[in-house]
Amino acid sequence: MATVYLDPTADVKELATMAFPSYRGRTFKLVADGDPVSVVSYWAGGSRDSYVAIDLATGRALPIPQNGTPFDGGPIRPDGVAVPPGYAIVKHSVFCGKDVGITFYVHPSAAARFLPAPVDITDDARLVLNYTAQLVISCGGETNIRFREAARDKGITRQQWDDAQQALKTRGMLNKAGAITNAGRNAIARR
Repeated sequence: MATVYLDPTADVKELATMAFPSYRGRTFKLVADGDPVSVVSYWAGGSRDSYVAIDLATGRALPIPQNGTPFDGGPIRPDGVAVPPGYAIVKHSVFCGKDVGITFYVHPSAAARFLPAPVDITDDARLVLNYTAQLVISCGGETNIRFREAARDKGITRQQWDDAQQALKTRGMLNKAGAITNAGRNAIARR
């Protein structure tokens, strides 16, 4: 399963504050691929990932202490920790001094409670979302780069682009300014 971007609903915020009570951000992701999670946690270059395990049934938080350096009192598993069913490993990331959000790692059997409903989108809408997610709208005096690149690469017309863009705004997959939303990111992550 690809990363799923979560909207800051009350349930998502509640789970985040169970793990990190002082977190007030709005960036949340979910990973439920069943792969082991590396829980290495120590400050390096202004960056750090902090981890807490949460029992999803009781809400009990189990902090995972800093680890991964020779000074932490022992080695950790280099291949990571498997997320047991009924638990979430919650990661709070700071990268170069900037808070970059919370990631929930859950067992695939627990993912359904977090996932947004699947959506169907047209090929034109998928194209608009992909180019919007990958490219800036203007750079170096050139404007509308997203449409120009999509037209050049895929042959989409201006009318098809505008129609798809308007439909995506109506469905909440693009915001009013044309930037991609979490719903849009999730729509192109699922195929």
